[in-house]
Amino acid sequence: MKSKRIISDSNANRTAVSPAGFTIIELVVATAVIGLLIGLTLPAIQTARNSARQLQCLNNMRNVGIALLQNTDTAQRFPACGYFGDGTPATFGQYRSWVVDLLPYLDQAQIYNNWDFEKSCKDPVNIPLAGQHIPIITCPDDLSVIPGQGNLSYVLNGGIGFTAQIGGVHNCPVDGRGRRLDLNGNGIICHSSTADEGVPSDRDLFFYMGLFYNETWKGETRADRHYTMAGITDGASNTLLISENLRTGYDPESWTANWSSPSPFLTSFYIGDPCLNGRCTTGNVDYNRANSGTSAINAGIKQPEGRAPFPSSLHAGGVNVGYCDGHFAFLSEKIDGKVYAALASPQGQALAGTLLEQ
Repeated sequence: MKSKRIISDSNANRTAVSPAGFTIIELVVATAVIGLLIGLTLPAIQTARNSARQLQCLNNMRNVGIALLQNTDTAQRFPACGYFGDGTPATFGQYRSWVVDLLPYLDQAQIYNNWDFEKSCKDPVNIPLAGQHIPIITCPDDLSVIPGQGNLSYVLNGGIGFTAQIGGVHNCPVDGRGRRLDLNGNGIICHSSTADEGVPSDRDLFFYMGLFYNETWKGETRADRHYTMAGITDGASNTLLISENLRTGYDPESWTANWSSPSPFLTSFYIGDPCLNGRCTTGNVDYNRANSGTSAINAGIKQPEGRAPFPSSLHAGGVNVGYCDGHFAFLSEKIDGKVYAALASPQGQALAGTLLEQ
């Protein structure tokens, strides 16, 4: 209630009403109400922002995935995830990643035209090009992105692992942690001759379980394997093409780690090894391992750059992925390991009758 105060004047007696200010209690109540409204509003705003970033991340992936499919249509084959040389000092053993081949389809023709394909990504000619920031190949939610460092947030479906040169033997299948694989369970690992590995060989089974592989670019042809769209017998809509991974691209501990590097830890994602210790013997195969432990989706978020080649994102509950038919969706981090492995495999039906039958 308003109070009155009598004011006297020497010339006349008169009264006036003087409004009082807000009381302390009124100010406290008003502040509390405003704070409550802000508290209710901020989570909604943050959720909207997160949704917007996730959508932008998905749109960027969609553009990269479409460019990948356009390149595949032009070349009549899927590109290699990475191209390697013969290890001579001139090439450092590395040429380039799949990203370089996609540059013309990503409005980066100038970088592509200036790229020297006869030289390594580590060559002084190509290093300044590879360090350029290309926004479309990064996710807005990827907090590891540093403009000017050649970062990358999207990687290709490498299946169960990659190939490596071990003990002088080329093209040895290894899992995402680098462990040699005995996929047919006969005890012969990393043999120099495919013919002596057994039927089907480890290399054959390895090929059925992923879509993208390393290849040689010059010199002696090794690991010359690739898929065409017609070779995806499990169906393009059921085969993973691309995924997010925050732990790829620029590595602060390796000055040459960027979107141009063909390192299998920076170009691809892998499912967990379904075989205990890489040995696919009777009783050792369990596809639940494909999405478990340190190989599970989003398990590598806090691991160092270039050390966790498995899908990861900062989106709650999973990652954005793309499929070979050109559709893109959100993949739950809780996906059943058997389903996850089947999505990674372009020719899962070819595993029928083996210990790795899906």
